Amino acid sequence: MKRSLILHPFLFAIYSVLGIYSQNASQVPFEWMFRSLLIAFLVAVFVYWFLNVRSKDFEYAAWGTTLFILWLFSGHVYLFLLRQSSFWRTPFGGILALVLFSSALILFAGRWLWGKIKSRKTITVFLNVVSIALVLFSVWAIVSTLFRSNVQVRMIKDRVTGFEIPATEENGNLPDIYFIVLDGYGREDILRDLYGFDNSEFASFLRDSGFYVADRSSPNYPQTELSISSSMNLNYLDAYVEGFGDTSDRSPLRELMQHTVLRRFLEEQGYTFVALPSAALFAQITDADVYYDTTSRGVNEFEGLVLSSTIAGIFAESWGVELPVQGYHLHKRYILSTLEALQTVPELSGPKFVFAHILSPHPPFVFDRDGNFILPDRPYSTWDASLFPGSAQEYKNGYVDQMIFMNAQMTKIVTSILEKSEPRSSSLWATMDPAHITTLWN
Repeated sequence: MKRSLILHPFLFAIYSVLGIYSQNASQVPFEWMFRSLLIAFLVAVFVYWFLNVRSKDFEYAAWGTTLFILWLFSGHVYLFLLRQSSFWRTPFGGILALVLFSSALILFAGRWLWGKIKSRKTITVFLNVVSIALVLFSVWAIVSTLFRSNVQVRMIKDRVTGFEIPATEENGNLPDIYFIVLDGYGREDILRDLYGFDNSEFASFLRDSGFYVADRSSPNYPQTELSISSSMNLNYLDAYVEGFGDTSDRSPLRELMQHTVLRRFLEEQGYTFVALPSAALFAQITDADVYYDTTSRGVNEFEGLVLSSTIAGIFAESWGVELPVQGYHLHKRYILSTLEALQTVPELSGPKFVFAHILSPHPPFVFDRDGNFILPDRPYSTWDASLFPGSAQEYKNGYVDQMIFMNAQMTKIVTSILEKSEPRSSSLWATMDPAHITTLWN
């Protein structure tokens, strides 16, 4: 009898990573996928080898390996359960989910059930065909996205490089520049009218510290990535994306964020570019001269996303285990590490351009007004405005409390920067882009 070709356990393992990447190809660097792919493939190889040695049945080993891969990536099912009820985020809910998923694995992978299946070759062929189709579909989606993005990114690079800024005569007294983005931070009158919150105390602190508060400013764009890209490239985006057509692909925006006109100009003037970590992938500028990689623990954002879709996601959500997976605990670490780093950055020698994007007071609301951690009872999400998953009152309360906490932190940070900066930095330029709303200049 001709031996069946075994492909499906390894292809399902590959698809488990490719499928996730295909949905994020326009936002995630291609090379971030490699380690996850290799690990998933090696796991499938090891499990297949182990089952084959134990059972002496290559088709059963393949069947068991595919079921193991499905069990390993059952975090997808767990996230679905979280959307139905917050019960699944409790320790008991996490245990119950593990028991259910593991019981299904044991049931379907049992030798007694396998022994009752007569058309084993048909199952193997069917799973091979399904896994090949899934992998090919993912590859096609990735290749088409990356090809289109590559063309647009090359055009972006040429246009950014061609944008020249006339430099004034050097005087050897270059001030430090801080571009601090407090995402979602409302204008003073908006806070008063819509949220019933008086922010005059913090605004007065800034004015007393020598800053100009633009209390009637408005954004160029309604989304952070668009707004920062425009600000850091000193122009509206039309000049950089002309001819791109109607597209939702954000790869060109990543290039506009990573290698900006302002960054290039200041580096040419002798500035050191310093980038702090951000909870938003688009604002992680890892190739800066100095990058504070303080929260990823060697795991990039895509790998964290893959981990969150595995069994590890259950532990992170239901027991609060601080694994490097995308979630509220990691979100908290990004914000706190950036706030801490901002107080030590002034100690770096020489003129520096510091970029810090802080995803707060923007949702999710993970801090109360005293800075205590709050774990929302829903799956991790950064949706804002009408897409916010809670009620309007919950949004107002959470937003105001998180803003009060951020005000206290920024008061300490601004004071620290002014005190620690060298004398040449007394004419500090600092910006805060409150959801793209308020800009402060000195």
